[in-house]
Amino acid sequence: MRNTYNISLLRKRIVDALPRGTTAIGEAAIEGFLSLPGASAWRPDRVGLRELSFVFDIGLPLALIGENPSARAIALEIGDAVRDGRLPERPVRSLVHCAALLSRWGWTVQFVADGTAMQRHWRIEVAATDGETIDVLFGQPAAHIAGTGADRSLLLVSDVDGALETAAAAYDGAFTRDVCAALVFQPRFWIGVEQKEWLHLARLNPTARVALTPEQLGGADGERRALRLPLLV
Repeated sequence: MRNTYNISLLRKRIVDALPRGTTAIGEAAIEGFLSLPGASAWRPDRVGLRELSFVFDIGLPLALIGENPSARAIALEIGDAVRDGRLPERPVRSLVHCAALLSRWGWTVQFVADGTAMQRHWRIEVAATDGETIDVLFGQPAAHIAGTGADRSLLLVSDVDGALETAAAAYDGAFTRDVCAALVFQPRFWIGVEQKEWLHLARLNPTARVALTPEQLGGADGERRALRLPLLV
């Protein structure tokens, strides 16, 4: 249950800990964090840089996703992690960051939960301009991609720690007519919590049966770009 009194106290602690005021997107990120079930139960001993990074890292993607009814269930899972003062598991975190990027670039994102409540596997689908649904497939390219037997087009995505160019090149052999593009990205902060950025690089498949434009994947094909969002004024 959302405890509005505790939420108000937590909001004040967060705002008081900031070195300066927030931008509109910074404020939306804080509200995205505070909207989570479980946020009112997060009571750190102090709110410093580490805790502010925690708030923005979780809240900013939710702010970019915005009002999306399909995201409510995954928000419950994220809220469970927040209650314990920890980041969500990497697969969930990567999925939400990817959904945030795609939402920012104008895609309609749908969260889908497969499996049971005890063993839930999350994935996302997006709608192409012609209305066709595209499945977003996470992970490094491997032989299993060719054998998915998918009846939908695929967008291959990976959240990487190393060089984006190397990670993107590994997808070249995975391009079939069913694969629209490959997208690799890396979320990070810049100068403390001044700014959040996502480095990203897309490779479009010119022979795919569903063609994508560079603008649909951050404005570039084959070169690294950065989406930078100032959080503080």
